[in-house]
Amino acid sequence: MNRIKVSIVPGQGYMRVDSDGIILVAQEHLHASDERVIYLDFVHELVHVKQALEGRTLYDRSVRYVDKETEIEAYKVAIEEGRRIGMREEELRNYLEVPWITEGEFRRLLGQLGVGSE
Repeated sequence: MNRIKVSIVPGQGYMRVDSDGIILVAQEHLHASDERVIYLDFVHELVHVKQALEGRTLYDRSVRYVDKETEIEAYKVAIEEGRRIGMREEELRNYLEVPWITEGEFRRLLGQLGVGSE
């Protein structure tokens, strides 16, 4: 943990881990998003840092985003943490809804993570 680096990058977007294991945070996301979303994003990305340190591939484009083992694992940790801090299922659904997946993929992701309606 003491070697993890975070860099705030200008513009819009979300968070991601770059090829050097640095967590990149879009400045607009940091300023505009709910603090719990930012927190869950950090939790999610820290899982990715751990996965990268284990030598796992994070950006395999041959597998759909919602089917990537690394994404499911990172989201499971984030959802568990979201529940621990008291987020409702609706809030967790909103957290999981990202613009780069289809409606069908979103429903599949909800099922894989056991996130439902309240």
